[in-house]
Amino acid sequence: MQMATIAPHLANGMVLLIVYKFLSDLNRQSDANISNGNFKLLPMLHHVTAGLKALSSEMQYVGGDELRQACGGAGFSLASGISLHWLGLSPNPTYEGVNVLMFQQSARLLLSQMKLVESG
Repeated sequence: MQMATIAPHLANGMVLLIVYKFLSDLNRQSDANISNGNFKLLPMLHHVTAGLKALSSEMQYVGGDELRQACGGAGFSLASGISLHWLGLSPNPTYEGVNVLMFQQSARLLLSQMKLVESG
């Protein structure tokens, strides 16, 4: 039963690491382009990082809350340290932009790309 609870979070963490590698490469490429006066990657970088912030902070919040609840009453006790950890995680979906807005910014790029594909 515990692996069924933990496994999805471990898999999500691995996916986030892969996306982080992609974003690091994209950021390096964008920095190199900017030094040559080319700003074309900035919109992509903005929208992808907004979506990643929203997705990762949502995963973090849900995973921390599942951990807290799985430990029963001890998960709510300050002595366990779990509730303090969760309290540190809980504002992350709000910091640097509420997740709803971050998801909308990321979706805006997807919708504009879909319109480009439709128009040929």
